[in-house]
Amino acid sequence: MSSDQLHPHDPPPGGPSARTAPQRGGTQRRRLLRPAAAAAALLLGAGFLVASAGAADAAAGCRVSYTVNEWSGGFTGAVSVTNLGAAVDTWAVDWDYAGNQQLSQSWNSTYTQSGRHVTLRNASWNGALATNAGVTAGFNATYSGSNPTPTAFSLNGVACTGATVPSTPPATTPTATPPPTTPAPTPTTGDPWNPPARYVGPLAANWKHQEDTYSDLYGFRNYLFDQVMAARGSINYCVRWESTATVSTTLRDQIQATLQRQFQKWVDQLNEGGQGWNGWPYRTVPVKVVGWAVRDRNQLQWSDNAVDVYVNDIREGAPQCGEPCGRFFHQDGNYSGCPGGAAHHYDLSLWLTQGMGMGGAGGDWGQRIDKDYYVNALAQEDIHILLHEMGHSWGLNDFYDYDPLPGEGFVMKAGSATRITEFDKWMLRDFWRHLKNRYGR
Repeated sequence: MSSDQLHPHDPPPGGPSARTAPQRGGTQRRRLLRPAAAAAALLLGAGFLVASAGAADAAAGCRVSYTVNEWSGGFTGAVSVTNLGAAVDTWAVDWDYAGNQQLSQSWNSTYTQSGRHVTLRNASWNGALATNAGVTAGFNATYSGSNPTPTAFSLNGVACTGATVPSTPPATTPTATPPPTTPAPTPTTGDPWNPPARYVGPLAANWKHQEDTYSDLYGFRNYLFDQVMAARGSINYCVRWESTATVSTTLRDQIQATLQRQFQKWVDQLNEGGQGWNGWPYRTVPVKVVGWAVRDRNQLQWSDNAVDVYVNDIREGAPQCGEPCGRFFHQDGNYSGCPGGAAHHYDLSLWLTQGMGMGGAGGDWGQRIDKDYYVNALAQEDIHILLHEMGHSWGLNDFYDYDPLPGEGFVMKAGSATRITEFDKWMLRDFWRHLKNRYGR
């Protein structure tokens, strides 16, 4: 199957690396490299109270994590909340910054900011949180100087306490001491592989199809699962800018923020109730664009050192990021030839091509889609062609030759869905459950 087909296109036998893989040619290349800004990935774990919408004596509480993917003068943040108490119908998370951080955009939420005080409120579709359910909201922000992590949060107006408590004091009337009882046994966790019944057959057929069409399904070691695990829960990208258009600092940062938001949509499928599903270890995976490849340095309208810049290193007729820094070329993790070392490596390429139209390609090397399609969709909730191509990077198949779910659309069946569906989720989970033993999970 050709990987150059238009509209999502994909796995030839042997795993996804064969999909429009960058070729190692002999073209002489020149590279201008700028030191990358130090990346920050901060994690703050806390518990805080939730104002309960349930009965008067319902317990309330929650857990939150705050992560940051930082570059010079800006960052992408994510706040993940797990409701430990009674179900709530709406949520609002508040915190105060110690510095001059200023939000400019959010997703999976709406935001307001007054001075240093920030509030993230649920979107119209994700306000309800059952007990032990979780939600992740993300945002873009700017700062100057330092970017300290907030130290206190509140949920629905109640300050953090780190414990679940009754919303009203317990009764103080003395009661008789009950007789000793035998502790109940800890319940055995059921099999986490529990897709909807109507998907069981199609999922089994899909996995068999992958076994039949991938020549090294189990031996291949550069699925996106492998990349995330090797990087301990983060992913670096380099942008291949196959266009004569200029790129402002604002557009550069928007491209990264949108990439983070779309990438997290796949990661969310590997989480359940605020926890990793079946041993998956990461609730969020920070995405950082560490480099840009262009024909002419003057196309990039910034002078800061936020990213490495590769100039006129042409492969497949397009600028390419340096091979010594690319995981596709160094799957053993040896980046000794990369200026700046492993901190400057990139796992994937986002290849944005002028005039490509409604098509794309994807694999373990990254994703390729139309430049204008991506730029015009920066504020879009679901960029479905990009989501499809990211699915191939995780290892998911194409469905040009058969259909395991006749009459239903899903994002990996090109053109049939505009967002990740329940069937896509269970295909991704099926891949994880077959691979996770290689990571000791």
